[in-house]
Amino acid sequence: MHTHCPESLGELRRPLAQDVRRACALRDFFLASGGADMVRAARLLACEDAAGPDLAAADPAQVEFAFNRLFVGPMALEAPPFASVYLEPEPLVMGKTTLSVRGVYHALGLASFLEGSLPDDHLGLELDCAAIMHAALEQRPDRTLSELYAWFVGEHMAAWVPAFAARVEAAASTTPVIAYCVRQLLRWLDEGVAATSGKA
Repeated sequence: MHTHCPESLGELRRPLAQDVRRACALRDFFLASGGADMVRAARLLACEDAAGPDLAAADPAQVEFAFNRLFVGPMALEAPPFASVYLEPEPLVMGKTTLSVRGVYHALGLASFLEGSLPDDHLGLELDCAAIMHAALEQRPDRTLSELYAWFVGEHMAAWVPAFAARVEAAASTTPVIAYCVRQLLRWLDEGVAATSGKA
């Protein structure tokens, strides 16, 4: 999916909404593989935020070290970025939740470019899917897609992302850059839930 992000869809005619741009920057942060990419994505988020912090002095190596400790490993993860860890009876990956999320992707004609190597319910992949759905709805309203987006963001992601964010905020390894990105994640989610429930 990542290669089909709204930024690269030639058929999109309108500029991306701020919510979509924020979801894309969050996706890029949580799927980043190096400190420079992590800091770059965080700076994009800060550019979209009128009260965003100055991240010019952020140390990519420090951010990457903390990111790996929190989300990647090889040691036990302080805040696993997988829905199934928070939604399944046992905190394991590749369970019913993972397959359910994969089913959503396939129903939309999408597939993770990391299918088989990274569980489909990884936060970055779910943000990618949400951004794709939101961008498509911005271009052309569709009742079925709108209902799926409302469930995906307003029920599925809302059911686990706050618990994930709480673990990040409580973790010893969290840095100011990562904490800022997680606050932006919660802001994006709150606005998405409000919009899909008609409260925005």
